[in-house]
Amino acid sequence: MTGKNKDLLNTSNAEISVFLHELQTGTEEENEKVIKPDVGNGHRSDNERKPIYRRLKTDTVFRWKFLTTVWISLAFFGNGLLSGQIGPSIPDLQLIVNEDLATISWLNTACAVGFAAGSLVWGVVSDCFDRVLLTFLTTVLEAITCGAMAWCSAFPPMVVMRALSCFFACGQVIAGSTQVMTMWEEDCAPYIQAIHFSFAFGGIISPQIIEPFLAVTTLDNLTDKLDEFNANHTDSINYLTLNKSLGNADCYNGTKSDCIKSSSDGQITYVQHGYLITSSLVVLCSIPLLISFFKCKNKFSGSTSENKIKKKEDAENIPLRFKIPVLLFISIIFHCYVGMESSYVNYLMTFCLSHLQWSKVDGSLATSLYWLGFCVGRFLGIFLTRLFQSTTIMLTFSVLISFSFIGLLIGSLYHLRPVVLIFIIIVGFAFSPIFASVFSWTEERLLPVSSKITSLFLLSSSTGMAAVPIYLGYLMQNYNAISFVYVMNGLSTFLLLVIIVALIFARAFFPFRHITTATNADDDTMNNATREMESLYKIDESRVN
Repeated sequence: MTGKNKDLLNTSNAEISVFLHELQTGTEEENEKVIKPDVGNGHRSDNERKPIYRRLKTDTVFRWKFLTTVWISLAFFGNGLLSGQIGPSIPDLQLIVNEDLATISWLNTACAVGFAAGSLVWGVVSDCFDRVLLTFLTTVLEAITCGAMAWCSAFPPMVVMRALSCFFACGQVIAGSTQVMTMWEEDCAPYIQAIHFSFAFGGIISPQIIEPFLAVTTLDNLTDKLDEFNANHTDSINYLTLNKSLGNADCYNGTKSDCIKSSSDGQITYVQHGYLITSSLVVLCSIPLLISFFKCKNKFSGSTSENKIKKKEDAENIPLRFKIPVLLFISIIFHCYVGMESSYVNYLMTFCLSHLQWSKVDGSLATSLYWLGFCVGRFLGIFLTRLFQSTTIMLTFSVLISFSFIGLLIGSLYHLRPVVLIFIIIVGFAFSPIFASVFSWTEERLLPVSSKITSLFLLSSSTGMAAVPIYLGYLMQNYNAISFVYVMNGLSTFLLLVIIVALIFARAFFPFRHITTATNADDDTMNNATREMESLYKIDESRVN
């Protein structure tokens, strides 16, 4: 008999009983730790406590994950550039195809159709191909189709290009987001916020890139714009003919027309050149992903952690009576949030021009201020996720959305310019962390976010993107532009109510999942130890007798 067993046999019966009691108590305490949400830097290894620059030097896997996240963030920055230019250029796109606001709002519907189709396609494709390469391809194709949209002189081709660009944008979001969550697993929250912060940062810059190419209203500004344009195109013969009887301005070019004319108020737009510049920048932003794919191909693939496998098994064991309502609530949240956010961004410029009677420069400033607040919120979200739970962030910022739209309504009714600008920033700040926080909340507390679940969420988002802009465009066109703020107030209140109900349901559902999985794991450990101690207890009794 070994020395260890002799020591155990010399243990008294009372000591063995105390040990079994402590083992039982310790297991219960561990269960409580599992049930309680992990906030802050909780269970971090010594390697994880090292500064990032040290880990980048010594940890090869961490360096690959970190750099891949940076390149995906750069691609999302490009997506923000493409998305941020749509809202300020809506009046110019109307000018190109000579359509009213109600008709041009079908571009948002086309975007929703593209997202819906992308949700169905990319959710399957993303599981079959390398997601880094897929993020690169979808980013490039999105840039090409979005850039081509402004060069379409007829409305149907423009609608097709808009649908295709959103189709590829959906693929980028699914592939990029799933790749980040797969790499970082339960630590994904700050990195998800980081890639969406990059998207917001691109949205800030985009209106400033597109603003110099927007149509001018007065003939004095129009002449200045043409003089500037001719100075940069000395190889062409451009001249302006003013039809005094009709009040129309016609622009001619010796080889090919580089501008679009309005048939009513003498406006000329060069927005297609701005779209071309933006698309070129986005293609450049995607190149590091291609380099990363070829440099690291197959080097880190196939490293599926035991934790990820365990979470997948847990998700499969969740009864449908819990899984379906959870997915339904989250889908409604995405439907409402994305429909509200996309409508707000796309119609903010139109609202500023129609109701507030601002200039296009002021409208572009308002759009940039929105993206500024949005970007600041996304940036702070990277750190807030380390201090607060995703549920706290979701609830707090949804309340802030409701209050900010009330303030925007008051400022708009009384034409209080400073108040309107302040609440435009606050709205952007309040919108910023919701999308990423819902993803993080789902991954950390409910279900592993696979490509198929991501596609379900984006499909729900696309339905909101399709329905809300059409309804809002109709109200603004046929009733009053102030309908914009009233609809936003109603949707923000509905979003808050849905989030509250979803969190209440999840709180009731969450202990079932984690207590079950934690108890099963700890019960096995406790039972094995108990059986071992009971056998030693019997040996000790026989020795005493």
